Amino acid sequence: MYQGKLRKMTLLLLGLYTGLIFYFLYIGFNRSSHLADRGMRFNLIPQGIPLHYPIGRDFHSWFFEFGNFAAFVPFGLLIPLLFRCKFVPFIVCFLASITFLETLQMLTRLGAFDINDIVINTLGAAVGFLAQRLVPGSRDSLRGMVRLVLMTIILSAGTVAAVGGMNDSMEKGSGRYLFKPQESPSHSVVLNHDVQPHRPE
Repeated sequence: MYQGKLRKMTLLLLGLYTGLIFYFLYIGFNRSSHLADRGMRFNLIPQGIPLHYPIGRDFHSWFFEFGNFAAFVPFGLLIPLLFRCKFVPFIVCFLASITFLETLQMLTRLGAFDINDIVINTLGAAVGFLAQRLVPGSRDSLRGMVRLVLMTIILSAGTVAAVGGMNDSMEKGSGRYLFKPQESPSHSVVLNHDVQPHRPE
């Protein structure tokens, strides 16, 4: 666990990063300009894990999926380095927090409550938590920090490859996805997007 000046610096960076996340969730991308035209939007039906290979897909859709995953990795990486916590309590608190934020987006008409966003955000936080746990020895030295970054990159790439592989296999094998991507999301927003009503095939 970080102590001293490194702890203060990490707390400051985490606070600034959290503020940036809030900005994109509620203010960025001119969200408030269409308030009068929006009702409350929500999706309560899980469709799987929204991660795919970038090859052969629309880049904006893939970047949106990956952004929803990668944007929350730092929380799983840094919070355990600042506060002693085990995996289950951390994930429970994270789930409660992200569910509250999704609900607030829906109630304020600044976004939508999407259960798939909660799934992918939580997966990102879990990968960050696992990355800092897998790095042996001191993690407050330059060498330790480099190891943290490398481990995070490796686990993130492995997660995208594994989930993307499952989605690809299900698509080719049975014509189904572990997660069926939306072909044309209504907003190219990395941290959230408008949910369109799902039409059964």
